[in-house]
Amino acid sequence: MLKEDKRFMRKEYVYTLFVLKFLLGIGLIYWTIATTMKSDVGQDADNAFLSTYQDVDRNYNNMMESNKIFGSKYNVKFLFNNQEVVGLSIEDVFLAQRSIQARKDRKDMVNVGENKFTILVQDKDGNDITNKTVKILVTKNTTHTEDVKLEYQNEDTKEFIINSIGYWNITGTIDIQGDKGFFYIKTNAKKES
Repeated sequence: MLKEDKRFMRKEYVYTLFVLKFLLGIGLIYWTIATTMKSDVGQDADNAFLSTYQDVDRNYNNMMESNKIFGSKYNVKFLFNNQEVVGLSIEDVFLAQRSIQARKDRKDMVNVGENKFTILVQDKDGNDITNKTVKILVTKNTTHTEDVKLEYQNEDTKEFIINSIGYWNITGTIDIQGDKGFFYIKTNAKKES
């Protein structure tokens, strides 16, 4: 009488299945790396504070010290489509873009269509500062194809157009006679009402 083989699969099938799974795993690893390399992940300039990520990382403490000095000399008020932000705001740089949904201020600051940004700067005595250079980048957090660059040279107000809804970052610098202040605001664009 022959003994019945109670093993589920023959040994050759098990080895073949193991080799096929191993090759499939290697193939998926290769596919992941090839797809990632084609997608330009990490290749775009972050542009936070109008600088590269590496420069911001390297000089962050100096930038915050510069903000402190700037804040001790000047008062800054931003008007983004009639929404007011007082002071050099940088706390948004630490927040996820989704945090905009939960908050009530700094929401819907950008409109799809016409936008008007005003920057008012005064010294601590209340005198208006007109001799200033302000550089602003309004950028989507997912792509830089719709970036809007604004440069104010001794002026207070600029108008521009945004073409799509979504989450937007407003970042930039204010330079007054060598004193430099940095700001970073996260918001979203809504349809113009």
